[in-house]
Amino acid sequence: MLQNKQTSKKSSPATMDAVKEYTDSNGRKLLLSVEFKVFNDRPGIAAITIKTTDLSSPITRRMLSEIPLDKLFRDELAAESEHHKRVHRKYRGATAHQGRQHSDDDLRAVAEIYIAAYQAHMPVQNAVADALGISVSTAQKRIMAARKRGFIPTDMNNKEK
Repeated sequence: MLQNKQTSKKSSPATMDAVKEYTDSNGRKLLLSVEFKVFNDRPGIAAITIKTTDLSSPITRRMLSEIPLDKLFRDELAAESEHHKRVHRKYRGATAHQGRQHSDDDLRAVAEIYIAAYQAHMPVQNAVADALGISVSTAQKRIMAARKRGFIPTDMNNKEK
């Protein structure tokens, strides 16, 4: 049996980024609120609050399955994405950091992740990308740089496995 734990009334409610009213196929109205957060440099929905406007009937599984979240908040998510791009571009400068040099410490970290993944028989590029929060393409470039600088042994090549 599930128990509902009450939270302290002193905690302030989270500010939601978008609120929409939705009417299901039976005419019942729901109030949906979402909070956006940036995940891997892309805005996404981090929290959803769903309330019935008619407190006399519960929210059912059927009601939940009917809610088209992707369509309801598409415009708001697009606006949030554009805002994030503008802010990110402002702090990033006029150009990207293409071809920037990495310190030996950066490349040693790449090598450690690579070697651990290699020894665990895991996909090394994905392991580096996931561990550092970068794309696989960027991980490939950093692996090549680490190998070129001698941090990854040349005999340790995942293609030979």
